[in-house]
Amino acid sequence: MYQLIAIPIISAFIGYITNVVAIKLLFWPREPVNCLLFELYGLLPKRRIDIASSIGAIVEEQLLSLEDIFEQIDTPQIRETLVNRIMEIIRARVSSAVPGFVPGKITHLVGSSVDRVLRQEAEEIIKQVIRASQVHLSEEIHIKKMVEDKINELDIQQLEDMVRKVSSTELKFIEILGGVLGFLIGIIQIGILLIFPL
Repeated sequence: MYQLIAIPIISAFIGYITNVVAIKLLFWPREPVNCLLFELYGLLPKRRIDIASSIGAIVEEQLLSLEDIFEQIDTPQIRETLVNRIMEIIRARVSSAVPGFVPGKITHLVGSSVDRVLRQEAEEIIKQVIRASQVHLSEEIHIKKMVEDKINELDIQQLEDMVRKVSSTELKFIEILGGVLGFLIGIIQIGILLIFPL
């Protein structure tokens, strides 16, 4: 009788411990350990460069490209904001550049002319600057490389903390699931022993 109770409990324990060890092996050991016929090395430390490269590629190709960034920047609202800010700066410069003896009406006339020209031309100029910047930055900035470098700069402990922070619930679930599956396998073993006694 005790044997029938012990089998599922031991199986649950083995299943749980197996999954705990498997999750530990994602991060540990951080340095290779020679175990006679093979080398034991945590998955994250061993494949860090490949993982960083894959994450960088996923971010650039599927999550965030320079085109996406420029789509968010090149909007009528942002162009209007930039035009208004440029006009404020130029008005201030014109006011400070015009000598004090020039009548106010002339200063106002110059300011109005500048405003009118800016209103007509600034948005198109900003569009052209954004397009030119996009072409130039596409050649100079590589999001994949930036993400890859950032991940590779992280200490292994920081990387482990990040992974655990993001997936701690799922990792705990996997550990518990190992115990549950082990328990079910133990029940199946009991069924087999009862159907086909030794």
